[in-house]
Amino acid sequence: MRVLFFGMLGSLTRRPLAALLATGVDLCGLVLPAEMVPPFELVDNGRSQTPITLIHPQPHIQNLLQSSQTASPLALAASFNVPAFAVRQLAAPETIATLLALQPDLICVSCFPHLLPPEILQLPRLGCLNVHPSLLPRFRGPAPLFWALRAGVAQTGVTIHFMDENFDTGDVVLQQPFPLPDGITHAELEAKLAQIGAELLVEAVQKLALGELSRQPQPAGFTSDPWPTDADFVLDLSWSARRAYNFMRGTMNWERPYFIEITGRRIWLETAVAYQPNAQQNEIVLQQGKTLFSQFSPGILQVVILSESSLVN
Repeated sequence: MRVLFFGMLGSLTRRPLAALLATGVDLCGLVLPAEMVPPFELVDNGRSQTPITLIHPQPHIQNLLQSSQTASPLALAASFNVPAFAVRQLAAPETIATLLALQPDLICVSCFPHLLPPEILQLPRLGCLNVHPSLLPRFRGPAPLFWALRAGVAQTGVTIHFMDENFDTGDVVLQQPFPLPDGITHAELEAKLAQIGAELLVEAVQKLALGELSRQPQPAGFTSDPWPTDADFVLDLSWSARRAYNFMRGTMNWERPYFIEITGRRIWLETAVAYQPNAQQNEIVLQQGKTLFSQFSPGILQVVILSESSLVN
């Protein structure tokens, strides 16, 4: 089975890619969005058929799996003499011609930021499988980890699904939940889901090769979540302190200030320090230097303050 892989440079691409390579799959190409690849990484706008420099000509499988925690997907591909392509226009005739020449039987996608056009979806005879870090149909769209943490759900997970012409709406083939521990960071969560996604993708590809992969349509009534805006970083005082704490801890990678609004004031927050799940205080907010104690429902959240401003009606 010839597999064409679409992804980016982070762990949600690295680990599934390494897991597939470790099974001996015939990886015929790695496709990356050109805007995510530094210009010195690929020559000829990524369309050259010449593989990038070999790092380990024939890497040992255990070394490969270990290096998947840190090695770039480009380095992993190069280790297997796999050509890499940085693509700007997915539907451009030259892009389609280049990918068609690779003769993929299957396309696997993990963390690729763009919708695949019909011309690409129709290239492989076995279809296109996507690794999505949520339990579909919930949290479709480009930022599922953000919205899961903001919703305060007890668990998220990974879904492997066939791709169609919309984001994350195709038939589900495999899923695995992951309970969300208190205080997990984005990097920690992404690493956990990347490992789950790697294992599920390998299972899906192997079952597909044997003709044993079943598929289940997603239920109607669910929509895609948008890209977060600054307004989505508000903390609702009707939340529990635990929910607010976990949301702040898990989304700090966005590097945007959080805020609460109270009695005509907007208080900008930087970092969640701790929470007391059932504590009560007489005031909604109490400040000690740069530390703020805010009453939620229930519990008290301890945070570091950035600044404060008045709300303008």
